[in-house]
Amino acid sequence: MSQPEMPHRSRVPWALAVTVGLCSGLAGYVIHAARVNRIPKQVVTVKRLTDMPGPEKSPAISPDEKNVAFVAGPQQIWIQPLAASRRLLVTLDDASLAEPRWASDSRSLIYFSSGAIWEIPVQGGQARRLVDSKAEGDISHDGARLAFFRFQGGDVEIAVAGRDGSDPRSLTKFNGDNLFGNLRWSPDDKKIAYMQDSNLMVADLSGGEPVRAAGGDLTIQDFTWAPDNSGLIVSSTQGRTSFDPLIFNLWFIPRVEGRSASQLTFGELSYESPDVSAGGNLMVCRQSLYGSRADSDIVMFSGLKW
Repeated sequence: MSQPEMPHRSRVPWALAVTVGLCSGLAGYVIHAARVNRIPKQVVTVKRLTDMPGPEKSPAISPDEKNVAFVAGPQQIWIQPLAASRRLLVTLDDASLAEPRWASDSRSLIYFSSGAIWEIPVQGGQARRLVDSKAEGDISHDGARLAFFRFQGGDVEIAVAGRDGSDPRSLTKFNGDNLFGNLRWSPDDKKIAYMQDSNLMVADLSGGEPVRAAGGDLTIQDFTWAPDNSGLIVSSTQGRTSFDPLIFNLWFIPRVEGRSASQLTFGELSYESPDVSAGGNLMVCRQSLYGSRADSDIVMFSGLKW
């Protein structure tokens, strides 16, 4: 006699149950890991500070973080208080002025014009000539020294002098055929960074040859030091293809060995000429891709991390 046939039981429900269980466990682990290792979100605010007709350029925030100086109109220097909407015209000169930089007490500004570095009180008064120069200069954070470019013996050199331009000494020299500009003291006043051709260079006041900054292969429009001296914030076309408009984004170039440059801004706006306060507020010149490059404004980033 034949044995009765036992009913066939499918293994599919068991396999499905096991699969669901494994997936649930894995999902729980991923969620737990994400909670443990999550990166805190940045809360970044962007505030428009100027809205004048034409371009506003070269923003510089005062050491007391109350005012932003910039160049606008027929290349004159203006001041925009951060706590007020009314701006102040500081200069009224026949010549074009460039690259305002604050004195350490926030009471005066220096700027480059007509082959010299000049200083003017922000509350009114006559500008006085400090020293002949081939480009913009910068005042040390302790307020004691002035750094500037000059021709000497057929070469260009960076000179460091007293606050009034007295007793200059040569820090470094390079060929007079080089392009140069944007000279800035480090936050601890021990180094000076500057542009030489397309290279971002750093010279040490204690001596030695200048070195190319880490990440110096970026195409750099302008730069500033991070306030904690951890690196340099640059405006660069890095990441742009030949088909993209001329977009500059902000990048952070760290001074820490082994850490690569990181991009800070993205999108369809161009950010140029950065300057940052001791408290981390970052001023930039902002231009739209779709508007006229003859028009720009000054904006302030707060809460941006690098």
